[in-house]
Amino acid sequence: MGLQGYQIGRTKVFLRAGQMAELDGRRTEMRNSAARGLQSQFRTHVAREQFLVLRDTSICLQSFVRARLACKQHELLRQQTAVLRIQKNARWYFAWKTYYQMRLSAITLQAGLRAMAARNEFT
Repeated sequence: MGLQGYQIGRTKVFLRAGQMAELDGRRTEMRNSAARGLQSQFRTHVAREQFLVLRDTSICLQSFVRARLACKQHELLRQQTAVLRIQKNARWYFAWKTYYQMRLSAITLQAGLRAMAARNEFT
């Protein structure tokens, strides 16, 4: 403590002039230091609580946004699948139509050639 200029009696402590003020100053400084520590801990606690609330809120918001994006992406994928199905069916139809016309042409040509061959055979 380093306090000088005091004397201890049987029931009292005798101090020189100014020593009581110095002790009061030290006591005040100790109290202030303890109060600063408590205030610091309380501010830390409040800041931590605010941080946890903010973190939970941001996680909830991120989850909501991700869900919305997933729904949009699913809808886009569904539309793309529908477009591909329509394109596939259209290509199949045009290919079948071309094939059928060629088949009819071949059948007509073969029938004509066979008819000519039959006519030539019997004449």
